[in-house]
Amino acid sequence: MHDTRIDRTERHCIIGAGPSGLAQARALGALGLPFDVFERHRDVGGLWDIDNPGTPVYEHAHFVSSRTQSGFTDFPFPPGADYPRRDEVHAYLRAFADAYDLRRHIHFSSEVTRVEPAEGMWAVTAQGRTRIYRSVICASGMHWSPNLPEIPGRFIGWQRHAIGYRSPEEFRGQRVLVVGAGNSGCDIATEAARNARAAYHSLRRGYHFLPKHMFGKPADVYERENEWIPLRIRQWVLARMLAAMQGDLTRYGLQRPRHRILESQPIMNSDILSCIAHGDLIPKPDVLRFDGSTVHFADGSTIEVDQVVFATGYRAALPYLDAGHVEWAGHGLGHFLTCFSRLHPNLFTPGFYEGNAAVFPHLELFASLVARYLQAQAHGTGRDALLRSIAQRERGDLRGSLRLIDTPRHAAYCDWLTFRKRVRALHRELGWPMPAAADFAALRAAPAREEEKGALPAPLRDEILHGT
Repeated sequence: MHDTRIDRTERHCIIGAGPSGLAQARALGALGLPFDVFERHRDVGGLWDIDNPGTPVYEHAHFVSSRTQSGFTDFPFPPGADYPRRDEVHAYLRAFADAYDLRRHIHFSSEVTRVEPAEGMWAVTAQGRTRIYRSVICASGMHWSPNLPEIPGRFIGWQRHAIGYRSPEEFRGQRVLVVGAGNSGCDIATEAARNARAAYHSLRRGYHFLPKHMFGKPADVYERENEWIPLRIRQWVLARMLAAMQGDLTRYGLQRPRHRILESQPIMNSDILSCIAHGDLIPKPDVLRFDGSTVHFADGSTIEVDQVVFATGYRAALPYLDAGHVEWAGHGLGHFLTCFSRLHPNLFTPGFYEGNAAVFPHLELFASLVARYLQAQAHGTGRDALLRSIAQRERGDLRGSLRLIDTPRHAAYCDWLTFRKRVRALHRELGWPMPAAADFAALRAAPAREEEKGALPAPLRDEILHGT
């Protein structure tokens, strides 16, 4: 039988041109490693492009982390408000791709439908064509597969996961129940409070609500400036601050938190308690069951609503890869550092990080490690084998001294300070430098030189040279 597979064994495959994929593309390019990127959408940006089908981003979404803490090395966010809007984040990612001439490596409108091992390499199928790559870097991201709870009974109104929510206009004239208290859940609940006929918020337990600013600066800036303080002292100080500002949360009709502050995903929201205090949002406990338009709660109370929005999180999903090739941990991945597969030497999952700090700088650290690993492999230094041996023997998590609540979301959770310390130590152990702005200077200069040579984008060049 004729083998129609296309040989790309000298190259590496990146799946996804969102934040993780772009960071990885820049890191590989900086080391001169050849690669292709496959993106199912028509543009870069991943979930931050609101026109990307299936994105969980809504019209008024903002970064939870602040502007100065959220950019990549050598490419800070431009000046603006403390917390970038979703359209600003998308514009930033588009500018990032252009600054480092990454678009010419990307196959747009090319969804990867199948990835499987192939005699030490990886077979990647997209647009009906199968290419063989040296490695596969799954940068398709964490927030595409909704986690929906199973609630007894039948609801006759409009119910959906928050992944389908776009605008507060959807709440006009409606009685709305938002289920779930993550950052998106609290954002959507406040939008319902300001736009719906009646708004309710179901929380299954007590939570700590952190303001987005502390002492006149963004909360993550305050946290970074005080990272030298031992965790238990930081927790004690934050708890006393919140108690002084907010008082007893049960006064609002909320449940009392049974965990210390920082021991679950931080909820950064300065508005939700105000909405509750003004009577625009009514907190409710866990949903017990549905009965027509009636919702029954664990405390015996009931309400009538027209629509329910489940802001109940996401599960890691790699729909193009058989589940048996993946180490799972709760709703996330149990790979080394959540990124390096212990089952397959050249399978990487840098886009599945969940932690308590700005995401982009952490994606950059994954990208650096993966790129250095593949460079060591190409040059035969043996450092790639050393990293694999470290991954095999190191099975601990990256939560550090945080005693996180026991939920599927927190099973593979990363504390930002613990993660960064481990990554720095790993770079030292392997003899690799940490990423620095100077690493990417040549890429910024490259576009002009390539244009002078009349270079074609990689997908078009492949089409002409190989008929692919």
